[in-house]
Amino acid sequence: MRTAWIAVDGTALAGLAALAAAGRLTLRVAGTLPLTDAARAHERPAAGGLRGRLVLVP
Repeated sequence: MRTAWIAVDGTALAGLAALAAAGRLTLRVAGTLPLTDAARAHERPAAGGLRGRLVLVP
């Protein structure tokens, strides 16, 4: 198990968004799911074979 520390940082998020918009940050999105399927989003990586991240859409 690894511990991840997360903090709110709007400036860093804006910087990442700018890099993505400019095509300088490669995003690997495996798929999108509605927020109501959050449990399923947690199950899919455990099943294996997932390349990229899942995005939950409110």
